[in-house]
Amino acid sequence: MDKLIIDKDLTESTLKWVLNKKNRDNYLNSDGDTTKFHNFSKREEDFINELGLDYTSIEIIGQIILSHYGLDLETPTNPYFNNRISWHSKGSEEKPNRSDNLKGKIAIRFNIVLQKPKIGGLSTGVNEVGLEVRGVQKYGFTPVGGVKNMVLLSIEYHVDEDIAKLKGWMNPNCKPIESSPIWNKDNSYNEDKYYPYIGLEPKIDTSVFDKQDAEAIMMEFVSLNDELYNDGIDPVRENHIRKKLGYGPKQIS
Repeated sequence: MDKLIIDKDLTESTLKWVLNKKNRDNYLNSDGDTTKFHNFSKREEDFINELGLDYTSIEIIGQIILSHYGLDLETPTNPYFNNRISWHSKGSEEKPNRSDNLKGKIAIRFNIVLQKPKIGGLSTGVNEVGLEVRGVQKYGFTPVGGVKNMVLLSIEYHVDEDIAKLKGWMNPNCKPIESSPIWNKDNSYNEDKYYPYIGLEPKIDTSVFDKQDAEAIMMEFVSLNDELYNDGIDPVRENHIRKKLGYGPKQIS
């Protein structure tokens, strides 16, 4: 299959947004000192646009990818990943890992390198789409080096198992096996025979963690509430906080 290169007109606005340090510091989540990211779904379209990103261009990119690879244009994104924008500075790397499948649904991720570093990162070219069968095989990238950071737009879909097999993305004899303490997406296994999927029932008592989460949420609520009423708060940041606190949006003038 021919390489798929996404037109610069569809990627440039996202790249410029991520390269803006104020946007990264205010709206992206940190993963260590060298990586910032944000995952979002269709449900956040209005919010993403409020931040200054163009959700429509990202959605169009997804439709182009699905069409190019002969997938149904209504193919759902993986609800544990959806869409992601990410920024990776010197030293950033991703150790090989898998994504979560559902039974009969395989996680297939498409990465678009919006800015390529001089050293490391992904091997695909700028605006070239790279396909990863994340639900079956482990993927990552080598440490980023040089002064130019790597910027990615990633979209992960849940593709029907039968379609993934038909397209040669996984062994046709591969069978699902429910994730457990023994069989899970991080363990080694024969990927020609099995792929792990998430069962919907919890396997451990989560009450202790639920209590800890409630305490953490309350602390975050207090912190965000204090920030909300600080003088000189950026209007977009203010709406971001209001959304997290469950308040209605304030009109941005």
